[in-house]
Amino acid sequence: MNIGIVGAGAIGLLFGAYLSESGHRITFLVRETSIDKKFYIEKTNEKPQQITCDVVSNMADLKKMDLIILAVKYHHLSQMEDQLKSLPLHIPLLFIQNGLSHLALIEQLKQETIMIGSVLHGATKNNNSTVQHLGLGPTYIGLFKGEWIKVHDLVDKSTEQFPLILTPNIEQMLVKKAMLNCLINPLSTIARVTNGELVENDSYKAILRDIYEEMMEAFEEWKDRLPWEEVVALCENTRLNRSSMLKDYENGRIMELDTIVGAILERAAQRKKKLPILHAFYLLLKEFNKAGDYNR
Repeated sequence: MNIGIVGAGAIGLLFGAYLSESGHRITFLVRETSIDKKFYIEKTNEKPQQITCDVVSNMADLKKMDLIILAVKYHHLSQMEDQLKSLPLHIPLLFIQNGLSHLALIEQLKQETIMIGSVLHGATKNNNSTVQHLGLGPTYIGLFKGEWIKVHDLVDKSTEQFPLILTPNIEQMLVKKAMLNCLINPLSTIARVTNGELVENDSYKAILRDIYEEMMEAFEEWKDRLPWEEVVALCENTRLNRSSMLKDYENGRIMELDTIVGAILERAAQRKKKLPILHAFYLLLKEFNKAGDYNR
């Protein structure tokens, strides 16, 4: 298949690398300043490998794709609505953003087939052109609207290193990931620590447990779906990782605060529930965002 990927961040490059290995022809849409770049993936204990791909800088160059994957963060995606509406309506779109805010934007689009993905891999960019694959995990894909027979070909061609799994409950997967991100990302960013330290340090672990308890009080149906032991296991399994929010802050990028933390706070408010600790962290991190130097 001809697959266009909008964005060459860590997750976009990760998708491009593995889908290219599976035999798909990949075209990245990037800013014009990146048009001549070559991209690479660095897997565990391996030297960087060049990603076989084409690179373009105009959305019109993606109008003959079999699939377009939107791999930019929500605050960039929200600025692209007019460009997305210019695409042929028959081309399926796959959105792989963190958080929940992109769901409202997706509802406004007229495309015949729209899919949503929840990515559980660990990845980071070592530099502007190289992604490092830090942790293996599945990507869950679900249909938001329409149907696409070729999605089965996409899934069947996926590999053990980059498994794609179809799910009928994609929104539930997104909510679960947003909750996990709310537990790990804000605290790790404020404390400036790795995921593992959140459960290895008694003080951080106590704060983490308090956030978890207030969240489960607001969303009682999640007590069985997201047990405390799973939160601890995730921190332990990614013990050396720095959360995406912390990496954004350290690299002078805008943090995905509203689409992750803000969205969960809003859902709690709709139930007339409060999350005081998480709300305090949200306000602190809003000030971090204001103070950040986003030109670095």
